[in-house]
Amino acid sequence: MIKPEIATQLIAENLTLVPEHLAINIMADRDYPPFDRVMMDGIAVDYEAYQQGLRDFKIVGVAAAGEAAKILNHKEHCFEVMTGAPLPKGASLVIPYEHLELASGVAKIVKELQRAKMESIHLKGSDCKRGELVLKSGVALNGPHQGIASSMGEEFSFSPSSRLLIISTGDELVDIGTQPLEHQIRRSNAYAIRQSLKLNGFSDVTLNHLKDDPNLISDHYLENAEKYDVLIYSGGVSKGKFDYLPNVWSELGVKKIFHEVAQRPGKPLWFGVDEKRNCRVVGLPGNPVSSLVCLHRYVIPKKSMYARLSEEIIFKKDLTYFIPVKLEYRADGSLLAHPMRIKNSGEFTALAESDGFLELPAEQSVFSPGEVFSYWPWRIN
Repeated sequence: MIKPEIATQLIAENLTLVPEHLAINIMADRDYPPFDRVMMDGIAVDYEAYQQGLRDFKIVGVAAAGEAAKILNHKEHCFEVMTGAPLPKGASLVIPYEHLELASGVAKIVKELQRAKMESIHLKGSDCKRGELVLKSGVALNGPHQGIASSMGEEFSFSPSSRLLIISTGDELVDIGTQPLEHQIRRSNAYAIRQSLKLNGFSDVTLNHLKDDPNLISDHYLENAEKYDVLIYSGGVSKGKFDYLPNVWSELGVKKIFHEVAQRPGKPLWFGVDEKRNCRVVGLPGNPVSSLVCLHRYVIPKKSMYARLSEEIIFKKDLTYFIPVKLEYRADGSLLAHPMRIKNSGEFTALAESDGFLELPAEQSVFSPGEVFSYWPWRIN
């Protein structure tokens, strides 16, 4: 068996998964904001008049959002201005209503403060200038990106994600719409894997199922290896009599990179490369918890995250230990991970309240409260 860090390195050297991302650069089509924008409801006045001691201003109109900019012709005058409105030309200071008394068409400043020129004004072009790069091609998309691109008048153009085929294996598995017999179970793993991939930016994901038949497995592989970037199998990679996958892959020319990792759960993890067909093969363990842990730990790309353990854990085997956790977001900005004790790697329902899992290193056997360990979330966002 190899250590998890070696498995990580080998997969990184041979597998690059590409999530759906922005295909083009988004450039600013004009200055943003495109005008000096009022940021508070109040009045707009000439800053120099204010500096010279003028505190009573005659109201000559109202400037609302969506209207063209008004013109302030006299220093003794002001416009009432609403948030989002263009600053009237000739004005250079906005004073909020709460600092004013309005009576008989006059706005009187009643709260004295040190005020700056162009205060409470979002200056034209202060966000970005026309022609500037605002979103770079290749970025993974989120809500703010959508808003930015929409404000530029751009429609998204997506680069496709890697083409992924998920294959569940096993004679005991039936479709989720089927009422299983006593000796059968529904094939939940494939759907859990697909949802995990979709939540992390992979849109091109297909599901298949295979019986434990080496001829069917071989024919299916030859039919699909050149159609997909990665084939992800669930089950059939351990040492049982009906775990045919490793031998079939070897016979078909798939080069084994590794098989078995010194970890719990997920020891039977298999990874290989088919250079001839330009396809990568991932063999996930069939137990539900093992399958998802291996998928998130090794296959789905993630940034490093860390959390503090909330209680003592003792694990004396010479294996890296992955334990599902429920996160607590602390007021000091830290993440506290509460372990969720599961009986075995087939206890799928125990994951229901979990947010992800901690990675506890093999070099330790006692893990104390407050210690920080790598954290792997079920989803990025």
